[in-house]
Amino acid sequence: MRLGQVAESSESLARCTALSRYSVTEEELAGAPCKPDACVIYPDEDFDVTPAG
Repeated sequence: MRLGQVAESSESLARCTALSRYSVTEEELAGAPCKPDACVIYPDEDFDVTPAG
């Protein structure tokens, strides 16, 4: 599943930006669970970043 696009100069910065933009915290999940098809990165979920091309 593709969540979205971020523009950064390195993979590590892209990962940080993606987490900042798309992650959901344990506290947020406890208050209102996300739909299964929600475009979020769950805590402890592994994800990949790929160069735009």
